[in-house]
Amino acid sequence: MIAVLAAMLSGIMFYLSQGFDNVWVLAWFAPAPLLWLAYGRTLTWQLLAATAVAVLAGTGGAYVLQSPYLHLIPPAVIIPTLAIYVALFCGAVWFARFIQRRASPLLTLLAFPACWTALEFLMQLRSPNGTYGSLAYSTMSAPILIQSASLFGMYAVTFLICLLANTLAMTMRARRDTAVAIGLGLVLCVVNVTFGAMRLARAQPDVVRVAGIVDETAGAAAWRAHSVSDALAITETYAREIRLAAREGARFVVTPEGGMASIPDAQSSIVAPLVAASKDTGAQIIAGFGSKTPPADFALSITPDGRIQRFDKRHPVPGLEDRFTPGHTSGLLGDARAMEICKDMDFPGTILLDAAKGIRLMGVPSGDKGSDGWQHGSMAVMRGVEGGFAMVRPAHDGLVFASDAQGRLIALKKTAPTGPTMIVADLPLGPGATLYTRIGNLFPWLCVVCSLGLGAGMASRRWLRNEDRRQLAA
Repeated sequence: MIAVLAAMLSGIMFYLSQGFDNVWVLAWFAPAPLLWLAYGRTLTWQLLAATAVAVLAGTGGAYVLQSPYLHLIPPAVIIPTLAIYVALFCGAVWFARFIQRRASPLLTLLAFPACWTALEFLMQLRSPNGTYGSLAYSTMSAPILIQSASLFGMYAVTFLICLLANTLAMTMRARRDTAVAIGLGLVLCVVNVTFGAMRLARAQPDVVRVAGIVDETAGAAAWRAHSVSDALAITETYAREIRLAAREGARFVVTPEGGMASIPDAQSSIVAPLVAASKDTGAQIIAGFGSKTPPADFALSITPDGRIQRFDKRHPVPGLEDRFTPGHTSGLLGDARAMEICKDMDFPGTILLDAAKGIRLMGVPSGDKGSDGWQHGSMAVMRGVEGGFAMVRPAHDGLVFASDAQGRLIALKKTAPTGPTMIVADLPLGPGATLYTRIGNLFPWLCVVCSLGLGAGMASRRWLRNEDRRQLAA
């Protein structure tokens, strides 16, 4: 009965914190009931069953059943993916019990956070969906808690979430010899909050006025456009809206992914209204385009001096955008600016190479599916914290927002079902390259090494003890 209650409690907290409900604080407590079970006398099969139920109902329900892409994903993909995720989380909880029964409380404190961080990292390293589903994203609504990503990347946030949950579980099973470990766990969490507060309090003197524009009516027309005149009408619509934003002082304007239609043979004519708007207003424009023949999803950077730079989406959505040929070039634009497109921001490794060059402002044309606007947009915000850059991200059927390099939303609007949605805001530029952009994924790799070392060390110690017993018996 206790195992059932623990599974229900963890499952509910996982579901509410990682899904569209966005009750982020529960993510920091969700693993605790399962770890409390692990450190008690519950039978191993009951522990694993409770963990599987909690993760399947909680995280699985939040990221799969609520997904607006569910109808596009065949069961042959969903079922193995869920099974692997559940099995790995069960493995991390079992590992925590394994270490707790054989090692010191200090090693027990680190075992679960290191193990799950390592498994999450390795699982997502080659995933076609990048870091989608990471525990770290559950906390994007609390910027003070995610600033450690600027030091060690998003997996530092995953580690800290697991660390607090593990500290709480050890506290509920407190013994005299666990006091130091529990104290250390709490101290590390306090240090994280303190660092977050200090980073959020830093002055941000360099500001640029930005705009994000989504016109859903024009976007719908872009999907139907077959002639040059159709495509030209759409760019003229956006050019007028860009001029309106420029009158409010905007000097960096971003439009959504695929928001305008491209016909390669007449591209210069189609883009001309945007070139004129940039030249007349002095605003740099990051414009999202889509092409049917040949299939392409790309963005153009247009500067007041008439320069045009093309960038093709590097990570098309699997199953939905397979017709697009992925781009392979950098999104760097010069002047510490860059552009990416939507799903590219799900891949820290992709952004890391550009961010290391000192990006301070990024334009991200995007498209979402309504209900997942913040869930997907928050992944892009995490890249800004990791890489030290501010961002403008306008998304079809989602959110239009600007965020600073600390993950705070400076301006936000939900896209209207028809017509234009616009934000204009003074956006502080990011500081540029961070510690994370210099050391990359050193931290999660250390978690991999730490977990392997702990497991191998405890297993060898157990083998040696058994060998000694056999020799004594002989």
